[in-house]
Amino acid sequence: MRRLLTESGQDGSRSSKTTDVLNDEVIRIFENTLSVKDGWKFKTEKRIRCSRGDTFTVDVLAYKNGELKAAILLKAIQKSYNKNRHNYANTLAGEVERIKDLPAHDGVSVITIDWVPRTVPMGEKMEVTKIPDTSRAEERWNKFLNDGSFVSFNKIRFDVDGQTAYNIEGASKLRDAIERLKNA
Repeated sequence: MRRLLTESGQDGSRSSKTTDVLNDEVIRIFENTLSVKDGWKFKTEKRIRCSRGDTFTVDVLAYKNGELKAAILLKAIQKSYNKNRHNYANTLAGEVERIKDLPAHDGVSVITIDWVPRTVPMGEKMEVTKIPDTSRAEERWNKFLNDGSFVSFNKIRFDVDGQTAYNIEGASKLRDAIERLKNA
């Protein structure tokens, strides 16, 4: 994943090439559990209505038998994370709000996946990433949702050696979220 993002992201971390690689890899992960033969289909970079009266582009949408079941929001950190780490957390909360506060999205789960290396370049140095704790926001959302949906904030942490990721943490929570979606 890291190699694909780095090589395809030569145009910048927000380039369409990087986005396409990230979306495709995440769909591949989801399709291991949510298969086409069971009615699952995924669409990328689609606009949906949001609670603020506008539209919102979602990285990946998951449908089962044509019904929207989940919005999957992705972030792949590549450099200089710590100075903006609370902005990432605020964005996470705001994006969930834009989706879940619109009654049309009742029953639609939101799964966020942040790919965060343990160390990232910051200028000429490397910094150890410090992820803010968003578990209370996740718990609050799940406490109040009563439409069969859920919210899952996933942080995939890893070390990198060249282009190889290792010491990967957070995958089991993501697997649990995908299984929960399968049964939703």
